[in-house]
Amino acid sequence: MIYECLNEKIYTEKLSNGLQVIIIPKKGGTKKYAAYATHFGSINYKFKVEGQEEVVTVPDGVAHFLEHKLFEQEDGVNALDRLSKMGANPNAYTSFNHTSYLFECTENFDEVLKALIHFVQNPYLTEENVEKEKGIIGQEIQMYDDDAHWQVFFGLLNSLYGGHAITKDIAGTIETIAEITPETLYKCYNTFYDTSNMVLCVAGDVDVDNTLNIIKENIKEQKVFSEIDRFYGDESEKINKAKSEKKMDVSLPMFMLGFKDLSNAAKLKAGMPEDINSTIKYDVAMQILLEMLTGDSSKLYEELYTKGLINKPLGGEFSSEEDYAFSAISGESKKYKKVISMIKKAITELKKNGLNEKDFERTKKMLYGRFVRGFEDVTTIANMFVSDYFRGVNASKYVDAYKEIDKAYVEEVLNKHFDFDKMAVSLVLPQ
Repeated sequence: MIYECLNEKIYTEKLSNGLQVIIIPKKGGTKKYAAYATHFGSINYKFKVEGQEEVVTVPDGVAHFLEHKLFEQEDGVNALDRLSKMGANPNAYTSFNHTSYLFECTENFDEVLKALIHFVQNPYLTEENVEKEKGIIGQEIQMYDDDAHWQVFFGLLNSLYGGHAITKDIAGTIETIAEITPETLYKCYNTFYDTSNMVLCVAGDVDVDNTLNIIKENIKEQKVFSEIDRFYGDESEKINKAKSEKKMDVSLPMFMLGFKDLSNAAKLKAGMPEDINSTIKYDVAMQILLEMLTGDSSKLYEELYTKGLINKPLGGEFSSEEDYAFSAISGESKKYKKVISMIKKAITELKKNGLNEKDFERTKKMLYGRFVRGFEDVTTIANMFVSDYFRGVNASKYVDAYKEIDKAYVEEVLNKHFDFDKMAVSLVLPQ
């Protein structure tokens, strides 16, 4: 299937083994990029394969642990080293809802792509190498424990959510990874690394037919699994607690306030086409609102900066996935209480007075321009398509959302989302 988007052709094909392939040819560029990803992230700690009786619960951090172990191959050569020697820059990451293995290169693309597919399809897990990895990941966990930005973020998640898996640290804890065995990892691999649960996205100056043939020749034929039932924990519409506070070795107090938004997540979970389209529109509305509220040209930022309350821009983001959604506004300030108060006041005034028409149109055009520029970078565009595929969203639909969205709808989202009863604050303060 071919999609037209911003004068770009996007080729998609679902293979006989269930793998979704997305190819985005970019003529004239030097960099080529590929991402081979599975719909398996840190929140997938409890699951059941359709047709099987067993409900499986695994220790926190399994998805991230498995990401690490796939690079270790039976021949003793680490896949990272192998791809690097071929001239590629390989990497991987685990998020809340997926794991992605990726590389970028300017030469030897076909051979590197074959190597990527090979190592993801051939796990080599033993008692010895799993035990060895626990020490390595344990050091990574300790590093994140000392990362103030990571701690203020998870402080917010634990305030907004009480029983949801999103509160589990992506890497797990020292205690939970100690429980991981090769059998646990193989169980998760055989469930979630089935090609019907995966996507392979390529972007760059590649020949579409040749790339598709390479993928088909190197991907294993697998029996397509039935649906995987995923359990995320019981979650109330209410926030878990209004405030989280932690003391760390930081020079300035750090804050992050956020709003819980269950309604938009429910639409993604339902998966109906009209719900998916409205989800995209909702995402765009939240991007516009956060930019108008906290962006460099916002009235709030100008006031905070002029008064010397902050020395760098506020952060504003909205996350919307299959079973959760929330906004987050972050910053650093000695007078963090005053800043938080002013943010709440700005939200209240925006809800009361509505959006300025000129500011709204300017912000929408600016964000649309940023979206369009993202298509110029193969890494950005491929990662966007991978992430949106697992959300059940066609990334090309954002173009329609930007064209259709109006001030009235964004004001409706403003009044719905920014409910102070659904707001929580996370703080990391100097010791």
